[in-house]
Amino acid sequence: MYRAEIRLRSYKLMLDHAYECFPCFPRDVITLRTNKLDTCNGRYVDITPEIWDKVIEWLETAQMTRRTLPDGQPVPSEVDRHDSSYAPHKFYKYSRRQITIKVVLPSREIQNTEILRDTQVDKFIADVSQTLGQCPSSIMAQFGVIVLQNDWSIRSYDIRNGDTIRLRVILLTKKPIIYLYSPSDMDVSVKLSLIPEWSLSVIYPVVAIENHGQRLEWNVRTNQDGVLTEHNSGLDVSYLFWEAKANLEAFPLSPAFKPQPADTFNPITSNLDDMDSVVIPVGKIAVYLDKSLKALGLHMEARTSFVTYWLPSFLKHEYIALQFIPQAAYERAASLSISPQPDVVTRVCMLFKGIWKEHLGNWANAQMQAEKDVDWWVDVLGVDPVRAGDVTFIRKNLPC
Repeated sequence: MYRAEIRLRSYKLMLDHAYECFPCFPRDVITLRTNKLDTCNGRYVDITPEIWDKVIEWLETAQMTRRTLPDGQPVPSEVDRHDSSYAPHKFYKYSRRQITIKVVLPSREIQNTEILRDTQVDKFIADVSQTLGQCPSSIMAQFGVIVLQNDWSIRSYDIRNGDTIRLRVILLTKKPIIYLYSPSDMDVSVKLSLIPEWSLSVIYPVVAIENHGQRLEWNVRTNQDGVLTEHNSGLDVSYLFWEAKANLEAFPLSPAFKPQPADTFNPITSNLDDMDSVVIPVGKIAVYLDKSLKALGLHMEARTSFVTYWLPSFLKHEYIALQFIPQAAYERAASLSISPQPDVVTRVCMLFKGIWKEHLGNWANAQMQAEKDVDWWVDVLGVDPVRAGDVTFIRKNLPC
């Protein structure tokens, strides 16, 4: 199954595009479907050549999938039937209820797994996540370049015996908050713009979200005690809050994706490795994190909020790998425009993931870096903690 934006006006050209995406499917078994028409009542229906011209004006996307028989089995291709190698038992082999697939874990370890073809993707991910010690919402599954949807079955993707599903850890952007401090009361505009790989999912105070969920503006009045008054609602808040989700369907990962350069941050492709991270036993993570955040210039309330928010997630693991993102890289992914312009800006964004004890051998350098003084993160991020603590400046602190 694959969702495509409708840019081709011809039914034949859309099928040609589907065949390019699914070369493993004979073109005579591919069909287009939608659930976006009023008459669909939320259920997927086939878009036939006869109705294509009548519905295309009402659709932005269509689902490309393999046609199935009434019992849910994939339709055998006429190409297969006329091929000398075709035999009924061959088709049945791919239609059986249980298959063995290769599952590539986030650690790149490969496991052979038996699974029922009628298993829903969310059930499959939940079972694997329990083994990995991860929250199911932080794991995505891919078949080729296709991101598997939770409410679809393994059978829906025509996944067969011996096929490979890759699991990847989703970078969850949780609780990025914006503190504003000024030596006197003033009106301030705060504009946030995200790259297309991200969409805003939660904000507070609530304001209008524009540009397909990737842009907003808060207008607030700062107070000398740190309280912000949002003009539209009249709410008094300690900070501005936003969260975002990765647009996985629009930007699926290639199975052979390459890591991003060190000066780039992308919520879909960025990851942790042995050279740019530290690995710490979970029993020491809270102290290490507080010391690091203090060195980066965050005040006590921000540090406490940061640590206590993430501590329950840390405690699910034996060891934690983490890194802080350079300010310049993070700014390119989540740009902030503040007027009047602050004298000093401190943006702190952290990536982390759990590490199994048996995998510590892959993180030798990261364990050594954890022994270094935490002040080394100051140069990595490019922050100025001295200026960040000067109360005579207009300051912006943004722990993520």
